[in-house]
Amino acid sequence: MDQSAVIEFVQLFTLADSGATQRVAERLALALRDPAAYQAQFAGELAERGMAGALPPQELRDVALIDALLSEDLAWESDWQDLAADVAEGLNEVLARQNQGKSLQPGALPRRGQPGPEQLDAVQDALEPLGLALVLLTLDSDSFPLAVVAEARVDALRRQAPALGFELVVY
Repeated sequence: MDQSAVIEFVQLFTLADSGATQRVAERLALALRDPAAYQAQFAGELAERGMAGALPPQELRDVALIDALLSEDLAWESDWQDLAADVAEGLNEVLARQNQGKSLQPGALPRRGQPGPEQLDAVQDALEPLGLALVLLTLDSDSFPLAVVAEARVDALRRQAPALGFELVVY
């Protein structure tokens, strides 16, 4: 595993925050290098998610990414019942943490259909004019772990994620 590739991938989410980059990269490197050690070290967090016992490598990798970003307030977990305005409020916290200098206007977001994935489409539509893209971090759950990256970096994200074994959806 190439540590510089992990750092480059993490920086897509952490931007210029070198401390957060280091902490997230170390956590992901552990999950990639030694899944059993990761599960032992983060057993409490995994138990809070209802995950006990050995996890399949793909699931562990994805959970490690989600939990590492959540621990730095660089991701937000949306409930499947959240409307676009709720998602926007949560993502504004991520944007503030990233020091993006940009934010969404929750009240201006239209409600599209029922709660669920259609709401994420509305949020992406609001992010596009800001030069940002919504990222859904995959997890077999009734929540949607979400992050935000610069639209200009989406191609890099789409290349780097699978190369490191991560699954995600970029809107």
